[in-house]
Amino acid sequence: MNDETLPRLLTKADLCDQLTISPRTLENMVKAGDFPPPVRIGKHVYWSQKAVTAWQQRLFSAQESWALS
Repeated sequence: MNDETLPRLLTKADLCDQLTISPRTLENMVKAGDFPPPVRIGKHVYWSQKAVTAWQQRLFSAQESWALS
């Protein structure tokens, strides 16, 4: 497997910075099932950039299709 097939991993801090939300908001979104759950590796949690991008596309799909109509 080469590095190009591996998704970029985001820490909680990375993700909160990227989405401009607080860690508590992220935790609440995951708990409510509104955001992909993290993968735990040791004592750390990570999200795949690919999963986050898919979530963003799903979240904004109705808005983007409305703008094209």
